[in-house]
Amino acid sequence: MMQDDPELSDYRAIAPGYSLSKGELLDVITRSAGATMAVVDRSLTMLYVNDEYARWFGTVPEQLVGKSLTSMYAEAAVTAFMPFVARVLSGERVQYQRLLRTPYGFDEWRTICLTPWHNPEGSIEGFITTALDVHELQVTMEALRAANQRLSSHMENSPLAVLEMDHNLRLLHCSQRAVQLMGWLHVADLQGQLLNELLDLSPADATLQLALQRLQSGQESQNRAETSFRRDDGTEVHCEWFNSALTDPDGQVTSIMALVEDVSAKIEIARQQHYLANHDSLTGLFNRAAFQSQLEKALQAAPGAGCVALLFIDLDGFKGVNDTEGHRAGDEVLRIVARRIASTVRSGDTMARLGGDEFLVMLEHDVTRDVTDTIGQRLLEALQQPMLVEGRELSIGASIGVAECPPLECQIDELMNRADQAMYSAKRAGKGRLHYADED
Repeated sequence: MMQDDPELSDYRAIAPGYSLSKGELLDVITRSAGATMAVVDRSLTMLYVNDEYARWFGTVPEQLVGKSLTSMYAEAAVTAFMPFVARVLSGERVQYQRLLRTPYGFDEWRTICLTPWHNPEGSIEGFITTALDVHELQVTMEALRAANQRLSSHMENSPLAVLEMDHNLRLLHCSQRAVQLMGWLHVADLQGQLLNELLDLSPADATLQLALQRLQSGQESQNRAETSFRRDDGTEVHCEWFNSALTDPDGQVTSIMALVEDVSAKIEIARQQHYLANHDSLTGLFNRAAFQSQLEKALQAAPGAGCVALLFIDLDGFKGVNDTEGHRAGDEVLRIVARRIASTVRSGDTMARLGGDEFLVMLEHDVTRDVTDTIGQRLLEALQQPMLVEGRELSIGASIGVAECPPLECQIDELMNRADQAMYSAKRAGKGRLHYADED
């Protein structure tokens, strides 16, 4: 009886209660597998095909059995699959994807699997070929691949540096622009490293760290930060960071993306503009506006810090230099004067050129009459020394008026006017001397 057939014992173990012969079970499997299936011998003759395989050729299995595999396909297709056939007949299990035209006229992707068919002695008699529909998966993968390629292209071609980090701020990916901007050498060594270990950020500059921490904690989904760091070559780089956090369905941060713009040129231009707005273009000293700002700060602190002394310097004989030697020589004299003043006063003292041949010095630290006298006399001596200009030795001098607060009122205009008046008193008294406003 069928239930006693020993050939069925394995199948009963898999599906107890069913009574199918091996042939019936094989027919069910191949007919209902949802994949094309064929058995081909070494001569490439088809020994078996299932209904799905025959359907692709618009026929029934009986019409294909006995035919050559190569006779069923166009020459281009045969050329494409014969290398895979050679591999499977050498004993290798082969799998690849191929775009096929369906019986309905559509092009769809199939995964082709070729498996060697061994006889009881272990020799290869042929192979089994199956094709499984993977069109939707392949289309999705191609779309994803294309999207990733576009995104990667945008990232690599963007003038902004792009960095992707995990929730612990370990680097996952960075664009080539990021490598260049940060001054990193080897991209392969970067993955998995902490961002704050890769950047030489100033300990006092916590702007970026705080911005990223707010993203990590979920306080913000996006933010921006400005920061600066030094590359290994010593170059100072100023950057503006545009950061955003990616979260999972539970709201947990999974990664952080940063777009980084190099704003070093903008910072440098701003610095230059600030410098030009506050400094005399000829001598590099403070201009009038900047000096008055510094004087205002010093006078506000004076009641609790002590005395402020203002030295108003006007050159003696400078007009003669301009008239006889020309303005270029006069400009060089003014630059030499500025350098001599700077080398005479103390490091914490403030200097300015008001315009023409008028200069100011403010003393605001450890100021006494003895200190003011000493610095004033040194200035007179320094400015009386001959100057070598365009191969000629020129001599000028200076008259200095001094106003101190106290005893004078700590008002900017009042103090500067009194220093100016004291300077004219020094000139009237014979030039080349120091005169105090409180002596008028």
